[in-house]
Amino acid sequence: MQSHGPAELRPLLLLLMALLGATGGSRAQPQPLDESCAPAACGDLTITYPFWLRGRHAPSCGFPAFEVTCSDDPTGATPPSLSGSYLRLIDIRYGDRTVVAFHASLVSGGACRAMRFNVSTSLALSPLAVSAANWELFFRANCTGAPPPPAGALPLDCPGAGAWSVYAGQRYDPGDGSLAPAAPPVEPAGCNFTVVPVMPGSELRTWDDYAGIVGRGFLLEWTVPGDCAACNATGGRCLYEAGANAFGCLCPGGRVQPATCGELLSVTLLLPLRIVHFVLTIPGGHNRLAKSA
Repeated sequence: MQSHGPAELRPLLLLLMALLGATGGSRAQPQPLDESCAPAACGDLTITYPFWLRGRHAPSCGFPAFEVTCSDDPTGATPPSLSGSYLRLIDIRYGDRTVVAFHASLVSGGACRAMRFNVSTSLALSPLAVSAANWELFFRANCTGAPPPPAGALPLDCPGAGAWSVYAGQRYDPGDGSLAPAAPPVEPAGCNFTVVPVMPGSELRTWDDYAGIVGRGFLLEWTVPGDCAACNATGGRCLYEAGANAFGCLCPGGRVQPATCGELLSVTLLLPLRIVHFVLTIPGGHNRLAKSA
């Protein structure tokens, strides 16, 4: 293999420096990141991807189903709503992709309202799902001949609905030492059940506890495309590309990458090296560099 001295390598180094300057000038003077999707405050919550704040963010700043609307309640006591629904956001936990929310109609409508309510139906076609970590309130009725309800169950008599029993359930040990989501006990056919998810640790001792339990909300988990943390770690900001129905990483300078800004950086660094390598593989390429210096 032919070796080259410092003088012979000088043209090569000059070319490499020129190429790096041409492709990497933006790194020497970083361009500011577009602030249109910057995190925004809504009460005590910070709204950022996959959520977006109505009136502050463009829809592309978050997933379509995660539009947050701040309440106009001057006292700040009314939590923001999600996608114009009855779901009210209490907390957003970006690290584990969960939110704590309550359904406004359950809080204001009383316990009898729960018998005509289905949380899963209200989340149809949504990237949100009720977490298996929740405990549950079981509403049971029309169980003729069934074993009595558990100790501590509260009676509930609603007009036109008959007599119900209501009690709290939680995660249980199915017998093999593992934990599984709570499930109602097996009942004879014709026994009616309604289940309302509540936060872990909830206890229903008296009906005075009911409003507080449902008002504390329940856990929801979300699944959306893209790794926002990885995008942020490379200096980007996450967004939703509606045309492609896909995640995007907005990088300094305005370019959108499919995952992280690291992809753009890799291309910028590798291109000059590949050009130099190509020149050196041409017969006489090194001599041409020397003559051009």
